[in-house]
Amino acid sequence: RYFRGGADGLVHYSWGREILQNISNSNYLEALRGSEDVFYFMPGLRYFASVNNILFGETIFGYFIICTFIPIIFYKIFEILFYKKIAIYFTILFIFIPIFENMGIGHFNFIWNFARFHAEPLSIFLFLISLFLIIKFNLNHIKSDGHLYFYYFVGILLALAILLRPNYFPASIILFIFFSILTIKRGYFKNFFINLTGY
Repeated sequence: RYFRGGADGLVHYSWGREILQNISNSNYLEALRGSEDVFYFMPGLRYFASVNNILFGETIFGYFIICTFIPIIFYKIFEILFYKKIAIYFTILFIFIPIFENMGIGHFNFIWNFARFHAEPLSIFLFLISLFLIIKFNLNHIKSDGHLYFYYFVGILLALAILLRPNYFPASIILFIFFSILTIKRGYFKNFFINLTGY
C-alpha cells in the first residue's frame, strides 16, 4: 500500500511540505527546525522530502530513482570483493529471490519501505556508497594522496546515513574508525581531519 495510512511516511512527507512552505514564506529558521523542537521521528527524511519536492514536484520520483540504484551498488561491492560472475549471481538473488529476507537482504524490502516512504532505503543507499568507496580505498583502487573532497564525501555520506536513521550510528562509526585508521596509517593526517569534518 502506497503511503500506508497512519504510518510514518505521511508524517515525513507533510513535514517536508511544511519546510518548503516556510522557505517560500522566508521563515528560514522555522524551515531548519523541521517542525519539531525535539526529533521523535527520523530527523533527516523530512529535509530529503522537501528537496525531492523541489526537484520532482508532488511525487517521490527522486526516492524511486535512488531505490533503482541500490542493486547496482550491491553489484559493485560484490564485484570488488569477489569477481564479476559471483557479483552477477548475488545481484540476481538480491533482486529476485528473498534469500536472507529477515536480515533485510532483498530488493523488495527496500521497495516496500520506499512505498511507505520510510528512511531505510535512502540511508542504506548512502551507507553502501561509503562502504564501496572505503573498500576501493583499502584495496588501493583510489589514489590516497590529494583529492580532499573524497575524504569529505565519505564522511558526509556516513553522517547523512545517520541523520536519516540514527540507529545506524554503530555501523557508521565502525566504518568511520576503519577509514580513519587506514588514512592515518598511510600518513595522511590532513585528510583524516577533512574526513572528520565531513562526519
